[in-house]
Amino acid sequence: MTVHAVRPVVVGVDGSTASLAAVRWAAATAARRRAPLHLVHAIGVSAGSVPVLGPLLFETSGLRKAGEAALGVGQSIAQEVAGSVGEIVVRTFLESSAPVSCLACLSANARLLVVGARGLGAFERVLLGSVGIGLIRHARCPVAVVPGFDEPVAAVPQYPVLVGVDGSLCSERAVEIAFDEASVRRVGLVAAAIFAPGDPPARAREQADALLVEKLAIFSDKYPEVRVHRLVAEGPPAQRLLEESHRAQLIVLGSRGRGEVAGAALGSVSQAVLQKSRIPVVIATRGQ
Repeated sequence: MTVHAVRPVVVGVDGSTASLAAVRWAAATAARRRAPLHLVHAIGVSAGSVPVLGPLLFETSGLRKAGEAALGVGQSIAQEVAGSVGEIVVRTFLESSAPVSCLACLSANARLLVVGARGLGAFERVLLGSVGIGLIRHARCPVAVVPGFDEPVAAVPQYPVLVGVDGSLCSERAVEIAFDEASVRRVGLVAAAIFAPGDPPARAREQADALLVEKLAIFSDKYPEVRVHRLVAEGPPAQRLLEESHRAQLIVLGSRGRGEVAGAALGSVSQAVLQKSRIPVVIATRGQ
């Protein structure tokens, strides 16, 4: 199978520190999976709304130039990563449509959609804003959110993948993604089931452990090379997951947990983790 035969990793690029961190992470992911990497900049101005002449044309031209520059920087970063990791086929796309509709449409044929946690312009505050929420609601593939900091957190290649397990359908999808990521990265997997304070501790712990055994069994058979550690803990789920993430390289969560309101764009635990995580978070979406 060639790199052209597999679905691409798609990453949103706007030139911000966070989006360029997302490009670097996405490039390494694409190389690891021998998948194409598609860099996308969406300026958010539809072609039909731009007049032939006038100030809007000038402004759109400026937006396109800024987008081309951001894509150029992103492509340079991807090629740099490729030089140290492996071959990557990189394509760039400058789109006129809005970021959410553009990336959601591309996600239908993507294996993974990657965005930065904080960006400029249309990607501003992607974690809490309409772009991030919209992508998680409408994406047809998992969505990876990569944090960008002035002082990036150094990745530890030996650290495991961390997955939150609560028995929901989205959580089951997250478990499958987490096993696959751990296998490709050749690291272990920490599967965490967190029960809330106030429940009878002994019974809650027993139920949480039984849940882990049940939900991990099928994938343990499929990925026998992945060493799994079951973690059962008491406390606020988001807080405990964030504490455990200090010893992980990636977090995988469902977009909506057990008991969340049907149709909700993003569960409270996933949103809380996304707000504060210093490592990449992959969200298993309902549409994948």
